[in-house]
Amino acid sequence: MRKALRARVKFAGSVVCAAPVLLFALTACLPEGGYDKVTHREKRELPPPDFPPPPRVIAGVGQTAASARVVATNLPAGVTQEMVDEGQQAYGTTCTACHGANGIGTPVAPALNDNQWINISGQYPEIVQVITNGVPNPKEHSGAMPPRGGGNFSDEQIRALAAYVYALSHQGGGA
Repeated sequence: MRKALRARVKFAGSVVCAAPVLLFALTACLPEGGYDKVTHREKRELPPPDFPPPPRVIAGVGQTAASARVVATNLPAGVTQEMVDEGQQAYGTTCTACHGANGIGTPVAPALNDNQWINISGQYPEIVQVITNGVPNPKEHSGAMPPRGGGNFSDEQIRALAAYVYALSHQGGGA
C-alpha cells in the first residue's frame, strides 16, 4: 500500500515539476506580444455559377396591361376563380423572375402559358406537387426550381399558384 502511495506522490511531483518547463517552452514559440491581429481578410474570388442568374424583378414592373386577370373556364373540382386570382397575385412576386410575366417562359425556366409540359402531364395535383417540391434536375432549361418556387409560400398559396398556372395553361378550353 505504501509503495503505491509513494508511486502516486512521485508521479504527481514529476507532473508539477514538468508543468512550468512545458509552459515556458510553449511561450517561447509565440511571437512577441502574442498573436498578430488580423486587420483584414483576403477576398477570394468565387467560381462562376453553373447556370445564369434569374432576371432581376422590380416590384410593380412587368405587370402591364398584358397581365390582365386570367378568367378560367374549366377548372378542376375544388379550384375556384378566387384561387386563380390569388395565385396570379402571388405569381407576380416570385415566379415572374424565372417563368416570365404571364408565364411566357425565359431561358432559365419554361413557359407555363401553353399546354406543353416537360416534367408532368399538367394536371392540377401534379402542378401543386411540382411547386411544393421544386424541380432540382430539370430536363430542359438551365435553372433548377427550388421547393415552393423559391418563395415563402404557404400550402394555401401554393394551391392558389397551381390554380393560376393551371388556368394559364388551359386557356384554350382543353383539359
